[in-house]
Amino acid sequence: MKKLISFTICLILVFLGCIMPCSASYINSSEKSYPYVFIPGMVGWGTDYEHYDKIPYWGGGFNLGQTDSILSVLENIGIEAYASNPGPFNSAWDRACEVYAALTGTVVDYGKAHSEKHNHDRFGFSYVGKALMGEPWNMQDKINLLGYSFGTEVARLLTSLLAFGDENEIKATGDDSSELFKGGHNSINACITLSAPHNGTPLANVLVDTKVPMMFIATMFHLAGCIIGNNIGPVSLQIGHFGITPKQGQKRAEFSLSKLYNYYNSQDNCGYDMTLRGAKELNKIIKMSPDTYYYSFSTYSTVTNEETGKQNIVGNTNWMFRPTSLILQGLEGLVIDGVRLTGDWAIHDGVIPVASSKYPAVDEAFAKSYEEVITAKEKIEKGIWYYMEPIFKMDHFDFCGIEDFPTTMEDFYFELIDIVNKNS
Repeated sequence: MKKLISFTICLILVFLGCIMPCSASYINSSEKSYPYVFIPGMVGWGTDYEHYDKIPYWGGGFNLGQTDSILSVLENIGIEAYASNPGPFNSAWDRACEVYAALTGTVVDYGKAHSEKHNHDRFGFSYVGKALMGEPWNMQDKINLLGYSFGTEVARLLTSLLAFGDENEIKATGDDSSELFKGGHNSINACITLSAPHNGTPLANVLVDTKVPMMFIATMFHLAGCIIGNNIGPVSLQIGHFGITPKQGQKRAEFSLSKLYNYYNSQDNCGYDMTLRGAKELNKIIKMSPDTYYYSFSTYSTVTNEETGKQNIVGNTNWMFRPTSLILQGLEGLVIDGVRLTGDWAIHDGVIPVASSKYPAVDEAFAKSYEEVITAKEKIEKGIWYYMEPIFKMDHFDFCGIEDFPTTMEDFYFELIDIVNKNS
């Protein structure tokens, strides 16, 4: 039974990772480079996994033939880089709290108001003595947040909370609130997003609104937490605050239908946050910091079929995105959560439509094409979204280093760091 559940969970992890996932370039060492904190998407893991050097998420975690880590490549040229490990299926709010605790070396505090609203524990895992960057972050020294896939929404929310705090949490606990919820910390130099579901993805609507898949997934997670524990290979589920998986210090969770039902219905998970309506709700609470640079990078791997007029994936797209691409193709032209899936909503990377990955719709008035700004020789400013032209023939996994770009995975990240450094 234990092996069967473990195998089933692994299949779920791989599938969900699909739907929701030395170079000649030159970096000017004279440019100031703040540390980079990488935030993974769904089914992600960080460097606290003991075998990370053999199965790096950033640099080949889904490609068994490639074990070079993007982090180690950057560190070799003097760029500080750290890979966080928030709960892979937790909501953007919960994950932001987890990344914050890992950075500051504190106990995860999800906030009194938030935890009561969603009926889960206020406190989670402790990172005391285990700060992500070695020493607890003082929130004065600037860092860069780099998020991939759903990790992008975590980066945005964390930046917003640090700068503005949260009124509901302050009302609930006043001076006893976490520093994260008090605001006033303009310490994020750049917020960088890769293949972001800023405005959601219809694939999440399919999972959430049909109910059965999400119910099955939640049940399997709870069974895994009760029989196996918190860790499935490199992935640490971290749903202990809901009682779905073990809390810190426990080996197994106790099976509870009421806790399972609460988790399933809470809407406090990444699945709901990535629906089109969930993304709209999330965007209402995320504010752009006037002291932070914002950059977004998008990919797409579809072309228009001349006969049907619909989007078909190109030949080099990862095999795992073929079924998800067919689902997205079937949804073209439909209206979901008030959004008609045409134009940039139909063009995608196998998971995320271009209309979602370029910038949050709520921030459209503060979004500019990076290429056009550079061509016009305008100054890069803080508090503005600078979106890059979507990269063709790259699918949703490629930013993790699965495929070479344009010659090696390092080239892309060296170019990205050049952009951030020279404009900071």
